[in-house]
Amino acid sequence: MSSPAASVASSTSRKPGGFRSLDIGRYTLLIVLLLIVVVTAIGNPRFLSVNNLMNILFQVSALGIVASGQTILLIAGGLDLSVGAALSVAGLATALTIMSTGSVTLGILAGVAAGVVVGAINGMLVATNRATPFIITLGTMTFLQGVAILMSGGSPINGTGALFNVFGLGDFLGVPWPVYAMFASILAMFVILRFTTLGRYAFAIGGNEEAARLSGIPVRRIKIALYALSGLFVGVAGVILTGILDSGLPSMGTGYELRAIAAVVIGGTPLIGGRGTVLGTLGGVLLLGLVSNSMNLLGVGANFQSAVLGLIITAAVLLQKKA
Repeated sequence: MSSPAASVASSTSRKPGGFRSLDIGRYTLLIVLLLIVVVTAIGNPRFLSVNNLMNILFQVSALGIVASGQTILLIAGGLDLSVGAALSVAGLATALTIMSTGSVTLGILAGVAAGVVVGAINGMLVATNRATPFIITLGTMTFLQGVAILMSGGSPINGTGALFNVFGLGDFLGVPWPVYAMFASILAMFVILRFTTLGRYAFAIGGNEEAARLSGIPVRRIKIALYALSGLFVGVAGVILTGILDSGLPSMGTGYELRAIAAVVIGGTPLIGGRGTVLGTLGGVLLLGLVSNSMNLLGVGANFQSAVLGLIITAAVLLQKKA
């Protein structure tokens, strides 16, 4: 017969909020990144100024939108490496449509539609289960990079008119419109994950795809819907980034796939799926923005910043809880 002390210890270890259940690795990276922020703030007082913080939000706005869509894919056990190339295609579709028609509205619709179509195609390919999402979207990423070059002829498509006036220069109450768009995307994904059937199905598929299928969930259709939804977010980000840059570039989305995955994983969503929150993703996006900004203020070169990003992604994966 076990002693009362042993019983208490046993119950504590099983208790959801107990010390043993605390995923220390999940928070270690966040603590390290926050320490970097604190050190930079001490070294450069301008770091935590309102203008600089608003600038950080502005710079990560497109990334936050892309990462929002990537979140639901990772929760469902999926992945999309083509989001950066798809963002370029969406941005070019926006710029080319505005240039040829003079209509900003048609340009926005073209960019968003391009993102949705690319996402749906990725979803259909992934739903066949003939290869992993990593391999499939790696292939579509390469294909879309070529498409972006063909669309642009390898040159920028300049001049977006009112789109630049809104997203490049415009603000409301001192907050740039792209920042509002980012938080609107975060809120939309929060609602989808928390209150919709699609969100519940994403968690179920990520937790155990075979069990989800046996329980009657139309896994194939849900996967297509999830990738199309992610493509919608990518299309919106492409439109906004085109407005910010006042041009469409064939390489404008380069690196967004890795940074989006990094933000989601840093935010606590494991690559194996089954759990995660878009609010955590927002934290990951903000931390990446803070770290990048801090390195800029400290005079760190762009190449070294890429190396640091790679280390952050690797550490985030290694520190994820295995079960």
